[in-house]
Amino acid sequence: MHSLIHSPQFRFTPHDFQAAPTAMKQGSNQGLRFMWFNEYKRIVTDDGQRPLTPIMGLFGGMSAGCFSTLGNNPFDVAKTRMQGSMASQYTGMFDCFRKILANEGVGALYAGVIPRLGRVVPGQGIIFMSFETIQSYLENNFAIFAI
Repeated sequence: MHSLIHSPQFRFTPHDFQAAPTAMKQGSNQGLRFMWFNEYKRIVTDDGQRPLTPIMGLFGGMSAGCFSTLGNNPFDVAKTRMQGSMASQYTGMFDCFRKILANEGVGALYAGVIPRLGRVVPGQGIIFMSFETIQSYLENNFAIFAI
């Protein structure tokens, strides 16, 4: 086992971490979105005592889209910059954050947030509403899907 772990196949180089900005962006995006929606659903259904209506699902999805976008936009900005034509000026994700903050300030981490909200918020509302409505229909009409 020792020789396997120390073999050249398991050594990491800085090149191996180039996917970190994308992983951080996607991970924070999905984590924040589902955390928010599940907590929203718990509150509005009184811990499952009331059904989630389609309009509740729509608003929950929209608010989850807003929350996740605001929470992970800094990662999206860093990812975009590190994949752009000026990527060579950054040695990594943390260097990118450091340079953005030092040269442009916190506001630069929210560049493009308004158009992104305009795309994400309605889309997530529709997706969560659709999923919850279809799931409820299947659970109520087909024994195989009942919890």
